[in-house]
Amino acid sequence: MRSWLPVLRERRRYIAFELDSEDVIQKGDLLGEMYSAQMSLLGDLGASENQLRLISFDGRFGLIRCSHERIEECRAVLATVSFVGSKRVAVRFRGVSGTIKAATEKYIPKSILQIDEDKKKVDLGPVSGSVARVRGREIDIYPDDQAITERSGTRYVGLTSFDLRGGDINADGTSDGL
Repeated sequence: MRSWLPVLRERRRYIAFELDSEDVIQKGDLLGEMYSAQMSLLGDLGASENQLRLISFDGRFGLIRCSHERIEECRAVLATVSFVGSKRVAVRFRGVSGTIKAATEKYIPKSILQIDEDKKKVDLGPVSGSVARVRGREIDIYPDDQAITERSGTRYVGLTSFDLRGGDINADGTSDGL
């Protein structure tokens, strides 16, 4: 079967998103919830015009394909997803691109350290713990002392690489970094 000429193809956009959840979310469960939200929000006609497809999902970051004219409707569908099964989730919009390659390079981080895989330790005096994830210059620490995060409702303490490396004049970190 021959592919269509570029002028005859339907134009598509790729939406990158981040999913925060209480527990592990499967790709099929998320897909079903997205289709359900789309049908309840837009109806049959709107859902068919959206052409919403889940391209990839790794448990935290995902990529959706949609029609180039319906980006705002697809963002609204993502915003209405708050539960997958009985688990609470929060879907955060990361960005839109015209190709899969550009969307993954721009909006989906490559290096994410998990606590179980890489147990790098950080000791900054009042805060010490394991590196949970690294996104660019942002570093999340899983503190050894749980009293630090007790009232905040979070599990991590956020730092920047300047705090650890001492690259800023006002930084309190060590000079050798991670």
